[in-house]
Amino acid sequence: MRFSITSAVAVLAGLTTSASAFVMTTYSDIHCKDTVQDVNVWDSTCATWPKGFKSFKITTWGGTHQRAYFFAPGNCGNLFTAIGKGYVDSTTHDFELGGCYNFDNTAINAVASYSA
Repeated sequence: MRFSITSAVAVLAGLTTSASAFVMTTYSDIHCKDTVQDVNVWDSTCATWPKGFKSFKITTWGGTHQRAYFFAPGNCGNLFTAIGKGYVDSTTHDFELGGCYNFDNTAINAVASYSA
């Protein structure tokens, strides 16, 4: 089996574009105290948690124009029902890296991420 440089570059490019994720730390209170867990939210996915969280900090930016959608009380559903949304990349600054965010004491139980 032979691989050319062109095919190897194409495979690597495909992996990097589909593997874009932002990373956040979630917390059980609204002031980013009492860590629940660190979470990688991959592009074009939605994840639910058995135990919700009330605040979060973005610790690693996602890819260009990557946007996050936060849900409560419903799980991964219609993006129009998100209780919060914003870009999680380094160029738009909807959420600042390391800033503490919450949605009025609401427990978030699902997060989706899509490139705009």
